[in-house]
Order: sequence, then C-alpha cells, then structure tokens
Amino acid sequence: MFYGLNNIAKKILPKGLFYRSLIIVATPMILLQIIITIVFFDSLWIKANKGMTRSLVSEIATLFDVYKNQQSQKEKQMILALYNKNYDFIVTIKENELLPEIKSERWYSPTDRSLRRELKPVFGNSYWFDTTSYKDLVELRIKYQNGFIQILFPRNKVAPSSARIFALWITLPGLLLILI
Repeated sequence: MFYGLNNIAKKILPKGLFYRSLIIVATPMILLQIIITIVFFDSLWIKANKGMTRSLVSEIATLFDVYKNQQSQKEKQMILALYNKNYDFIVTIKENELLPEIKSERWYSPTDRSLRRELKPVFGNSYWFDTTSYKDLVELRIKYQNGFIQILFPRNKVAPSSARIFALWITLPGLLLILI
C-alpha cells in the first residue's frame, strides 16, 4: 500500500550521511523560526498595531469633536493649526466635496484592518482612508457637514517598525547556525 510513496520519498531524500544529518538539524530550526515568527506577528505585532491605531483614532475623534463644537471660524482655524503643529497631522477642510465611493483598502493588510476596526465604531460609515497613495503617509477623510475633513498623518503612527527588525534578527542567526 505504501510501496509507491516509499519509493518517491527515497528518490527525493538525500543518500549521503552529511545531507541527512543536515536535514535533521535544519528542519527543526526552520520550523522553530516559522512558528516564532507567526506567533510574534499574530500576537505582539498585531496588538502593538491595534494600540497605536486606537490612540490615533482617539486623537482624531478629539479633533473632530472639538472642531465641530467651535462656533467661530477663527477658533476652528486655531484648532487645526494646533493639531497640525503638535500631532504631526496635515488637516484640511474640503467644502462641497463628497467622500470617494471606491475604497482602496487592502483586506490582507494589518494596517488597513486595524484602521477599519477602530474607525468604524467612532465614525460609522462616514469615513474613507487610503494607505497606498503615499509612501510615508496615510490619508483619512471624515464626512463633515457638506464636505469632509482630510487628515494626512505619518504611517508610523499606525504601523510599528519592529516587525522587519524582528524578522531579520530571527532569520540571520538561524541561517548562521544552520551553516555552522
């Protein structure tokens, strides 16, 4: 019953002792690296991403609420100037414009997922964001009266940079140990 499968395995696997021992050592090391990387991305990196996004959405919700409650145009401009200066935002008000219909969200992107997850309870369906048009910026538009508030903010406010460093630190020593 397993005769055919056994022959295929014998043809694929190496014959020499050195190469067989290399597979015995390298396979657990590679599997361990893959498991650690997956656990890291699913737990630590996603949680950090979620916390950063939640903090950013709170800042934006505060801006939106304060801006909405001000009466004079001078006070509104002062609030926008303060947010542009202190929070590293680029905030502009677009009058008589509609939110784009087409959402350029990437469903597989952790950044897009966390933005959607945090923005939806705060702003409902009256927002739009784009993480692909600019290399280092994220564009967010929130419906306001007969237009929208456009906020550009740095990507590093919602995406931790430690993921690439972690992948590098887990891969290079593992490869070095396999070579040794």
